[in-house]
Amino acid sequence: MSSPHIGLILPLNAPAFRQLAGAVQQGVLSAAKAQPDMPTVRVYPTTDQVENILAVYQQAVEGGARVIIGPLTKNAVAALAESDITAVPTLALSVPVGEVTSPNLYLFGLSLDAETRQVAQLAASEGRNAALIVTGKLGKHLQAAFSEEWQRLGGKIVGQLNFTPSTDLNALHDKLEKLQPESIFLAVNAQEARLVRPYLSAVIPTYATSLTFGGQADAQKNLDLTGVRFLDMPWMLQPDHPAVMIYPRPEKMLSVDSERLYAMGIDAYRLAQLFYRGEMPTRGVVLDGVTGRISLSDGRQFTRELTAAEFQTDVVVVLDNAKP
Repeated sequence: MSSPHIGLILPLNAPAFRQLAGAVQQGVLSAAKAQPDMPTVRVYPTTDQVENILAVYQQAVEGGARVIIGPLTKNAVAALAESDITAVPTLALSVPVGEVTSPNLYLFGLSLDAETRQVAQLAASEGRNAALIVTGKLGKHLQAAFSEEWQRLGGKIVGQLNFTPSTDLNALHDKLEKLQPESIFLAVNAQEARLVRPYLSAVIPTYATSLTFGGQADAQKNLDLTGVRFLDMPWMLQPDHPAVMIYPRPEKMLSVDSERLYAMGIDAYRLAQLFYRGEMPTRGVVLDGVTGRISLSDGRQFTRELTAAEFQTDVVVVLDNAKP
């Protein structure tokens, strides 16, 4: 007879997702190990094929899973949402496009769109109005999310400057001078931020997402980012945070992206515990997590309030009073 457990469904048999799925698995299992009196976790590996994932989901339910964490990819979550097989509380690890009405299905992921909206809220709370967006190779999506939220908050976009490694950055600087923004949003990754920041104004308040932060070990590379404010999870910024200290760091060093997924695994397990114990979360703050203060919002989606920080010379400083 199968014993009750938490089922963890991840694409560990899919080469394209194995490394990221492995980071989530490590986080879930480390959280479970830190709380040995809590329910056990059974891992259900899948491929990245929707048919396989749905079949394994049903296998997990039939095998005694009272709560399921997963799937991980947007396609798999969308397929599960459209199915009628979610028989137990299920914490999906991506947020698909569109409304999710499937019973028992809850959404928890590292949404860059949601993070970008929080960056806009942070800038607006500090009295900025006229914003300039500087966009790198992969920043179009961030640009759109920031613009939408910024305008919803009553701000205006004075311009959008796109650049690539071949862009004349001196010309970019000249364009910025003509636009005279009150704030700048960097829709860029860490490498692009270091490249373009020296050509922007050091006195105009500048904001970015966690994509600009390569981790504490990268601090020496961030001299050019001094003064840029960004958001990230407590796991990355506050190792002495009470919610962070009780969980072990990965045994082997992970990439920054994998480190964040490891942290997501920790919080996913903590949320799954609530479901397992029958403590169905309600609207409002549910958990002071390692990935942020977690709340349940409309559409059974968990959202995260991130931590604000600023690059200062060769260190990153948490801004205690800054709230997005």
